[in-house]
Amino acid sequence: MDDSSSSFDESIISDGGELKIDDNDQRLSLNSLDCAGESEMFEAPLVSKSGHHRASPTDYKKAARRYAKRVSSLTSELRNRLVNHSDDLRNNENIMALTINKLQPDSVGLVGREEEIKLLQSCLSRMTNANDDNDNNSDADEFASSSSRQKELIFIQGYSGVGKSTLAYTLDKEVTDMQHGIFLRGKFDFSSDEPYAGIAKVFGELFLTIQIRQQEDKGGELIRSIGETIISELGSEVKLLSTLVPEFDNIVPPPDDGDSYDVQNFDWDAEHERWKYVFRVLTRVMNAFFSPMVMVFDDLQWVDAGSLEVLQYLVSDMRNSNALMIIGCYRSNEVNEKHMLSQAIYDLSTKQQRYGFNMTNINLHSFELNEVKQIVTSILSIDNERRAQKLSEICFKRTNGNPYFLIEFVTMLEEEGLITFSLGLMVWTWDSEKVEKETMSTSNVVHLLQARMEKLSRSYQLLLQYIACLGSTFPINTVDIIWNQHARRDSGHLKAQDVSAMLAVLAEKDFIEQCGQKSYRWVHDRVQEAALLLGDARGSAFQYEVGLVLFECLDGEELDENVFAVANLINKGKVQRSDFAALNLHAAEKAQGIAAFHSASKYVSAGLDTLPKDKWESQRDLTLRLYTIGTETELALGRVEKMKKYSKEVLSQESCSTLDKVPVYTASFHKLSNIDMKYKDTIQFCLTVLEELGVDLAAKGPLHTTKTITIFRRTVRNAKNTPISTFESPTMMEDPKQEATMQFLFRLLYASYLSKNNLLLIQSTTRMIQITLEHGVSMLAGPAYAHLGLVTVALLHDYQTAAFFAETALAIQDLDKGDHFEANTLFSCYNHVLPWTKHLENCFAPFANAYTSGMRTGNSEYAMWASIMRRIFLSFHLGKPLGRILAKCATCATQTEELKQHDQDTFLRMFWQVILNLTGNSNSTKTLHGEAYNSVKFVRKTPLHDALHNLAKLELLLFFGDYAGAADLSVECDESFSKAFPGFFLCMMETFHRGIALFAMARKTKQGKYKRRARQILKTVGIWRDKGNPNVEHYWIFLKAEDEALRRKYDSAKKLFVESIRLAARNGNLHHAALINERYGDFVKEDLNDDEEYNYRLHEAIRFYREWGASAKVDLLMKTTSSLMG
Repeated sequence: MDDSSSSFDESIISDGGELKIDDNDQRLSLNSLDCAGESEMFEAPLVSKSGHHRASPTDYKKAARRYAKRVSSLTSELRNRLVNHSDDLRNNENIMALTINKLQPDSVGLVGREEEIKLLQSCLSRMTNANDDNDNNSDADEFASSSSRQKELIFIQGYSGVGKSTLAYTLDKEVTDMQHGIFLRGKFDFSSDEPYAGIAKVFGELFLTIQIRQQEDKGGELIRSIGETIISELGSEVKLLSTLVPEFDNIVPPPDDGDSYDVQNFDWDAEHERWKYVFRVLTRVMNAFFSPMVMVFDDLQWVDAGSLEVLQYLVSDMRNSNALMIIGCYRSNEVNEKHMLSQAIYDLSTKQQRYGFNMTNINLHSFELNEVKQIVTSILSIDNERRAQKLSEICFKRTNGNPYFLIEFVTMLEEEGLITFSLGLMVWTWDSEKVEKETMSTSNVVHLLQARMEKLSRSYQLLLQYIACLGSTFPINTVDIIWNQHARRDSGHLKAQDVSAMLAVLAEKDFIEQCGQKSYRWVHDRVQEAALLLGDARGSAFQYEVGLVLFECLDGEELDENVFAVANLINKGKVQRSDFAALNLHAAEKAQGIAAFHSASKYVSAGLDTLPKDKWESQRDLTLRLYTIGTETELALGRVEKMKKYSKEVLSQESCSTLDKVPVYTASFHKLSNIDMKYKDTIQFCLTVLEELGVDLAAKGPLHTTKTITIFRRTVRNAKNTPISTFESPTMMEDPKQEATMQFLFRLLYASYLSKNNLLLIQSTTRMIQITLEHGVSMLAGPAYAHLGLVTVALLHDYQTAAFFAETALAIQDLDKGDHFEANTLFSCYNHVLPWTKHLENCFAPFANAYTSGMRTGNSEYAMWASIMRRIFLSFHLGKPLGRILAKCATCATQTEELKQHDQDTFLRMFWQVILNLTGNSNSTKTLHGEAYNSVKFVRKTPLHDALHNLAKLELLLFFGDYAGAADLSVECDESFSKAFPGFFLCMMETFHRGIALFAMARKTKQGKYKRRARQILKTVGIWRDKGNPNVEHYWIFLKAEDEALRRKYDSAKKLFVESIRLAARNGNLHHAALINERYGDFVKEDLNDDEEYNYRLHEAIRFYREWGASAKVDLLMKTTSSLMG
């Protein structure tokens, strides 16, 4: 034997319930329990160093002294066990129940991770302190942020078993001890393709935790308050959560009205955007109740693409001002530079400041020999490290210092009898040479675990194989079904056993652990890997049989909850059965519904493989549905060739009607319009589909144009004569052909608007209204009436009738609040129609509602149009302080970039640069060039881009006093902006500003080209005013003043100038109050030679420009005043 029994400190434990030496007996006794003479004494022979004789009484005394210090640490446990169970100790076997002779892996803690623990704790402290600092700095804005960062993103990487999760879990107690803190755990599974699995587990644990805390809340206020808040924030989107997180129903019960959980969308990006938004808002809501909130996501190397995007979306939520920490653990050896996680980590590292979070990377390595020695001595409760030197060296050599492997290795040594506990010596003993020789074949921790499992009875090994097929977490009832159906059938000689009791035994052996009352999970993914190596568990046939049992035994609701797991197992068998194809269709539909397109694609492919060769004849509907979902899914993934293959299969089937092909046509439209951006091709495609549906809009020529306008006017009259009350309880459209026609007319309308094909815009709008009036209301009736209002504004200039159509659109939309098109309807009504009859100030709230609705339903395109209109363009139009607008530009741009809304981003950046120039945050003044936007690199995409680009240039020329440049640009562009953006509220400002520049040059040069255009604009603004537009009163008065000055009617001009200034200032239009003062100053100086009034007006202009925030303009005018004084 080696030096494993070397000496310890020779202190003697005193009397009074502690260990004492009885010199009259060659055994150790516990005097304080008065057990002398009984068999409860430790009866193990002591061996001398020579190993040849029994020890004398003196040797016993020396041994006791040597180990007294070690025994002292266990005195408390011994005392309690012996006092409480003295009767039981009459049998020597009960001594074995004491943990003194057990390995102590739990005592290891995190040896050698002190620096990493400090780093984690510093991140937590930084986050909670930032949250405290910002408690009083809340902002009602949807992009509220603060200088301090309340979110922490931490990535812990390292090889399997180095303690990544254990390190993360060190924060558990500290967080949960805080008043409102919560610590949540999720895990991604290497053997499962279930989408959003890790995220669903985190939120499932969250909702279960709420239920537990609810038990302490007698009045039920916690759940009630949380449920009400979630419903308030998510609206109808709460229905989505039950499909993925069943525990959510315990917080917000499912609807009783039988509504489907699906919201029909026609944008293939919308589903994923909906889910990202739902998870972001849900996290924000829960974080308001529980802060700090720490989410740990383990095994990110197996994360699905959708989940990874969601995690990025959570940490980039600038509206969440509460303390949120996300910790992601992953195996560094399984994530190379091409792995999507690597790219995501890099992208996030570049966005910390922009999104307001801190990012920390922790790289864990395996232990060196010293740390291994600490662990070994801790597990074996050894005080003298020298004694464990040789054993530690062997352990280090065999495990390469991997902590998890090390603990399993030592456990294996104990189970193999290579280390044993001597109750006489009260120490662990071993033979180092034997340990080294017997463990030469040990290769990795999985094999170690497998060896441990193979020592179990056949029943337990079979049970391990079953649960290994079920993923990282498995419900007890599911295991019970498999055991009772499969194991008892195929292994009939196995005796009946209680599955719950068997699972409890496996938990005692540290293979699994309970999570909640009804489920277990693997303690480590390596354990699951080892279980899969047992018997036939990894074999396709075995897994297929397990799946078949579940498929046949689970009821409808249970099968729906486990459809991904069951389909994965069934597909291992590659068996052709139509009911398996239907199972894969179910899985594909569910995956598509939660925007897990990669998973949906896999299930479609598997479903098609299980169909027979005559699938179109024998299983037509099932086949059609699989190919349809396949087309949609492959398009969503950007795999155009596979999408074409699937769509071609459907379109080539003579048995498929036009209605059958509509979903495939829809995918083709999306590709042409949203991906290829070929609007003319899109229009032709829509016309072809509509012709198949019986609608012919392809005629051309002057007569056709006249006929189109005539039909439009007639339709306007019919729609105007239909009172809004008609739509309070309307007839709903039930004809699927008409619904399909409405869909493609709406797509044609969209493409026509973008390509400026006004005739088709009128035609498509007209037909949609006609179909609505004749066949009833569909989900597109609201957008149809909104566009009817838009065309009525643009073509007929009948603003009151247009407003009636807008109000009708809003009334129809109220019938189905929260659908995908609510954002379209709100935006169109308040951006193009109602501003011509209502104060623009009234548009802020509807734009906010459009943003919220669009984000909820995945309609991020119109959500971001509404957002930039409210936050940038409408605010600029009304002359709100530029500083406030500028603060919102960066956050708006961040979100347009995040949501990949490129048009909105381009439009926003044009005016962002305008504001940067005006506020003095750019080296340029009149040139549209700088940090946010570079006009030199401007590429004209559509007439819309061109028109807004010219408006941005006009603003800079006008406000920086280059009236000649502004007037020439106005002449060049003429009414192109109004033609590009019919009905857009910015048409008012754009027209007004062209008028200012043209009148300035008309008065200066007296040239007819300026005077004619200026007076035409005055006439146009006058018509708006006369038709009830409340937003243009000071426009008209000012332009009238300029015209009076041009006509030398100075007294009248003076009164009009003063009145327009008064109105602009009263309405808060700071930019116009400043600009009109400036123009009035020029008038009194040039035409009246009144220097005193000129100086006053110049100072008033400076005051308003300063209040507006146009610092660069103020500096320019200050130079003018200085030169005058000089």
